[in-house]
Amino acid sequence: MPVRIPDAKREAILADVRAGTKARNKIALEHDVSAASVTNIARQAGLTDAFDRTQTKSATEAVLADNRAWRAATSRRFLEKCNALMDRMDGPHLVYAFGGKDNDYNEHELAEPPVDALRGLMTAAAIAFDKHLAADKHDADVGNDLNSVDAWLDSLTAGSGH
Repeated sequence: MPVRIPDAKREAILADVRAGTKARNKIALEHDVSAASVTNIARQAGLTDAFDRTQTKSATEAVLADNRAWRAATSRRFLEKCNALMDRMDGPHLVYAFGGKDNDYNEHELAEPPVDALRGLMTAAAIAFDKHLAADKHDADVGNDLNSVDAWLDSLTAGSGH
């Protein structure tokens, strides 16, 4: 059977819990006890919601939803860039160069891009499309439920009785 924590130490732990300015693990570290002991001392004193993570969970869910919206917007931009690059493959193409003894600028418009320019446009379009698909796949894998957030928060409060 574990040794009971001395009353003076229990009161110091309760004072920190009641102050509400420190996390459970920080209190445990400062008093050289386990996090579960801090939770048990708080619960025995009637402080059952001292380490409630409802606000943390809500904030985390909000951040995840915001990130999902940003990824969707970014994914859309990749798709738009892909289409814009592909459109450039089918129209006139400006070629230019600097050269000659005076390093003159010269340009000429071709009816369509040359093969090396087509390859560059196709590669850039394919990369943009792949990035679009990767973002969409990520959110499809994550899904709209927040079970991973719940599991993470549960791991933070493991042994706390919450």
